[in-house]
Amino acid sequence: MTKHYTMKMRIVTLLGLAMSSLLFLLHAPAVQAAGTPAGTVISNQVTLGYIVEGVATTTSSNTATFTVAEIIDVALVAQDAAPVAVNSPDTSRALTMLLSNIGNGSENFSLIRNNSLPGDQFDPVTAAIGGIFLESGAQAGFQASGPNADTLYISGSNDPGLAADTSRVVYLVSDISGSLALGDTGRASLSAASLTAGAAGAAPGTTLTGLGTGGVDALVGANSATASTTGSYQVGGLAVSVSKSVVLIQDPQGQTGSTAIIMPGTVLTYSITLSVSGNGTANNLAFNDPLPAETNFVPNSITVNGATRTDAVDADNADFTANTINVIFGNTAAPVTHVIEFRVTVN
Repeated sequence: MTKHYTMKMRIVTLLGLAMSSLLFLLHAPAVQAAGTPAGTVISNQVTLGYIVEGVATTTSSNTATFTVAEIIDVALVAQDAAPVAVNSPDTSRALTMLLSNIGNGSENFSLIRNNSLPGDQFDPVTAAIGGIFLESGAQAGFQASGPNADTLYISGSNDPGLAADTSRVVYLVSDISGSLALGDTGRASLSAASLTAGAAGAAPGTTLTGLGTGGVDALVGANSATASTTGSYQVGGLAVSVSKSVVLIQDPQGQTGSTAIIMPGTVLTYSITLSVSGNGTANNLAFNDPLPAETNFVPNSITVNGATRTDAVDADNADFTANTINVIFGNTAAPVTHVIEFRVTVN
């Protein structure tokens, strides 16, 4: 009797441990992120091995089966590292956002933009070509037209659908009004919401019976099945300007400055101010000034930012060729100002 009693106690103990493990699995807290796909059926069966009077025996429990519910949640993250530089006015400028399904089942999401946010100097305007575009995957970055054009979003028609743990780039495309000051900023936001009935805005943990992928139950995730992110524009798109003035140096009678008279033989200095303002880079910036036929260039009189340049095509960035002053600056980052001066005499 003692042997049989001891073995019965051992079997009961093992069954108790197995049932405790199963109950833990059934009641473990849900993970609020993509993991085991919604609708997955998980089965578990306990097998016991024991020896009775020298005979090895095994026995199995019933199979405990449960189905993984769907967690519905979404994230939106702005992708631009800094405000997008724009001109005033400007058209079809894109802010880049990343829409992610952070639940464990397939979901469709609606998208809404908001142009009127506090804390900025102007409101971006929904672009004439459309305000929200979905990345087509044909070419990185926003493409408004052509063979690699991104897809115009139309609410209720092509709401983006994402499998669990997948993402899609979304563009907010805006026009910028005129007469804005350099440095003014404008903000716009994008919001996404699950299209599963009752999910968007519900309290985290809300159960939606039978509304998950494949008809399983669904749970609203930590973000309440909604997300929002903000991007910004800053007026400071590249602006290049140039102005030119002339100063009388000396006439043939020896008069200088304001008392000099322009006549054959008068020496003049041309002064050109070239400015690149805002944000960005002016590529291949080059200055060319063909001289009037009524003037003659004074050799070796070119200066750039006060430094003398030779007339020849050589290592410095200026030359006098074919009766034209040429100065090459190449790729020029804003902001910067250059002053070019040279002399001529009147024929």
